Order: sequence, then C-alpha cells, then structure tokens
Amino acid sequence: MHKLVIIGLDAADYQLTQQFMKNGHMPRLSSVADQSSFSLLKSGIPSQTAPAWTSITTGVNPGKHGIYYFYNFTNSPLTITNATDTSTPRIWDYVEALNQGSVIVNVPITYPAHPILGAMISGIPPWFFDERSVFPEDLLDKLRSSEYEIDTPMGRALEKQPDELVRRLIATEEKRVNLFLELLEEREWSFGMIVLTALDRLQHKALGKGEEARSAVRRGYHEVDKLVGKIIDSLGVGINYLIVSDHGFNERPLAFYPNAWLHEQGLLRRKSSIPYRLTKVAHNLLDGRFLWLPQSLTKRFQGAATAIRTIDAVDLERSRAFVPGTDGVIVVKSKDDETSIVEGLSKLKDDSGKEICKVYSRGQVYKGPKLVSAPELLIVPRDDINIKTDPFSRKFISGSGDFPKANHGPNGILFATGPDLRKSQSVNACLEDVAPTALAMLGIKPPDFVDGRVIREIFVESTSLQTAEVNSDERAYAFSKEDEKMIMANLERLGYT
Repeated sequence: MHKLVIIGLDAADYQLTQQFMKNGHMPRLSSVADQSSFSLLKSGIPSQTAPAWTSITTGVNPGKHGIYYFYNFTNSPLTITNATDTSTPRIWDYVEALNQGSVIVNVPITYPAHPILGAMISGIPPWFFDERSVFPEDLLDKLRSSEYEIDTPMGRALEKQPDELVRRLIATEEKRVNLFLELLEEREWSFGMIVLTALDRLQHKALGKGEEARSAVRRGYHEVDKLVGKIIDSLGVGINYLIVSDHGFNERPLAFYPNAWLHEQGLLRRKSSIPYRLTKVAHNLLDGRFLWLPQSLTKRFQGAATAIRTIDAVDLERSRAFVPGTDGVIVVKSKDDETSIVEGLSKLKDDSGKEICKVYSRGQVYKGPKLVSAPELLIVPRDDINIKTDPFSRKFISGSGDFPKANHGPNGILFATGPDLRKSQSVNACLEDVAPTALAMLGIKPPDFVDGRVIREIFVESTSLQTAEVNSDERAYAFSKEDEKMIMANLERLGYT
C-alpha cells in the first residue's frame, strides 16, 4: 500500500473553495479536483472544531468518543477538554498496531501528546507549547529553534489591518508546514497528518466585514492553496492524500443572545454587570495596542490583550440553564426545564416573522455510551445568525453591535487524490467517513464500532485489508487553574465564548 497524508484545512468552506477555484485563486486545489475527487464534507451538530476533528480521526460520533466542545460540561466549574478525555483509538493508533510510524502535527485535542511510533506535535488547546506538547520530548528544542507557534498572536486591532493579519497567519503556517516536512524526511512513516488553522482564524476575524476584509479572506485561501501544493510537491509521487476540513464558514450579520432569553425566563442568573462592563471598556481601549511587542513576548497570551469572557458574567452555580459558547450548546441542569426551553426557543421569531433557530435534544444528534456526558440541548441558528453569550443584551436578536459577522457553517471539503484513488463524481460524505476511508487506504480493516463508512467509490480497485488490534489505554490529565484561565481567554479571542 502507498503512504497516506491527511492535510486538514480548518474551516475551509465548500462554497468558498468552489468559488475561489473557479476564479483562479486556488489553482493547486483546482488542479487536484480536475484529477481526483472533490466533494462536500458534512460537518456535525454543532459545527465545532473539537468534536469535528476528533470524529475525523476516530470515525465515530461524539456520543462514542465523548468530545463535545472545548469544555467538559459534566464538570463544575467547566474544565478544558484535552486528549485524555477520550480513549477512542485514532488513525495513528491503528497504524502503530501494525508497527508502522506516523507523523502528526497540530491536530486539535491531542494535548498532552502521548507516545507513538513516530512523532507528534499537539494542537489546540492550549495555545502555548511545553514538554507535554510533543513526543518525543526532544522535539521541544526543534519547536523553539524554529520559532514554532501553536497559533498566531493577534488582537482586535489586526481586524483593521487585514494585510498584516494574513501575513502573520501564513507565516505561522509556513513554519508548521516546514517542520512537518522535516519530520517526514527524518522518520520512517506510513501515515502523516497536519492541520492548518489559518482559514479559521482569518474568517473569524474578517469574513462578513466588507470588501477589504473579504479580499483578505481570498488572499488567505490563495496562500493556503500554495502551502498544500508545497506539501504535495515536496513529498513527490506515490502518496495518497485526503484534504479535509472540519466545517465550513458562513457570513452571519445578525446576533442571537440566548443567555439574555434564558435570563428573562428565570433560568439564568447573572452576576453584577459592573465588572463585566469595566472589562469591556478595558478591552476596547487596550486590545491590540501592543502589537509592536515582539511575538516572543506575546504569543503565550495570543497578543497582549484584555479578553471579555461573557460567560464570567453568568452565575453558573445558581443558573438552571446557560449557553457557554457561540456554537449553540445549552447546558441544562434539570430535565424538567428542557421541554419549556425547546418550546420557547422554537417559537422565537425575528421582526420579519422568520424562525431564529432549531433546537435538538442530545439524543436526536448523538448516539453511544458517552451520551450521558453530552450537552442536553443544542441550538442550530439560521444561516445568517451568529450566537453570542452576553447575558446583558437588551434584545434577543440584533444586527447592530460589536460581534463577529461570521461563524462556522456545516459544509466542509473533501479532496481525495493519489495512485490508489480515481476521479469520481461528488460523493456523499460526513466527518465519520474520513477515518475508515483512511484506514482502508492504509490496508487496515476499519473496526466494526465506527460510525462512518469506507468511501469505496473513490478507490481504483478493492484491496485486502488486515486487522489492527488496538488496546485503548485510559490516561488522565488536568490543566492547571492558571492554564485553564489562559485557555479560556484565548477561546474568547477566537470568538468561542
């Protein structure tokens, strides 16, 4: 079997990718599409980074792997998700079971990095790296010498400097790609995977904010297209590729404030508004003012900025229900409240009489033994609506105010190309299909418990598959309170809280 590389393009949107390929802004992926398969990859509910990449690498839905968000909802107070919160085997675990190596770089929810046959550099969270970010540990010196960054330090001021925003994001990705290629050259491997996050960060900051910002998004897609080409050209012929994204991105000019609605229903308790409002004033005054500082000083803090964590304005202990982040998860403490919340939110309309959102119970979305740790309810807002967590908003839905004008959408991308793959028409694929398809490409029989299918229509011919026995090991890790606070702040800067 040929080697396999998965190139993850976080937040690469299907419609935008189609448009930019057609207009000549993504020539390399356009060439790949001409020779192979290009399809929409359906994301999950919600379309969120942490569960999506975990489903991509395990082949199962969150009800089985147990990762639902960047937070653990069953813990009080909320804690940050890490790799030990799931024991479901990943693609590289099956590869290692056959005594073959892997090189894994920047896949979300892989911190702390665990020993593998090969090399691993973990992804977010956290937004800093230390000795637990890498395996083997001597990779830490390589990260430091190459000035590697988990993410690009940025503040709100960069939103007004789109050219500089793109430059910084791509500079970070160039270092990541160079290190990935270096590791592949140094080690014996059968499987490689890298996730580039620039498009997610860029679209969070720029999409939906005018023509200059949209031009920056277009340049970002173009530069990422070049990096994909660099990986393929550097590795040469005889390698299969899956190029995937965890979700897409939609412009969302309206904001919906479910915590304000929950407060009006008597289900959410707010803390004093004074600290929140003072923090907001400080944020507006200071955020992004220190971009002149060396990135070596600011990168641990994602820019020397003050973050507004609106969830801090919610009394989590006394609230019966609350929305902790922007992707629509509703934490409900009592089963008795669920029906009234579903009925109330489902009836909400905007001024034109249009439905604001749909609400699903966890049993409608997930299945598996980890269902008990899932959030009770999930909001799926209309395509033009963004969710904000501010509990002090006087309106439930508004088009005015300072909020991101875009957020995650359901339509990611899937490219499949290589000597074992053929050009095919658009296929029907979802996140859980990636891992079993990747395993089959590596000659490994997907286990019976996976939810996804092998996308057989992209294969040149069927091949015999061997079983890889993986022992799921239970590991435990907890972030320190200092790290939890820092990670929460970075989630706010990226628009997740």
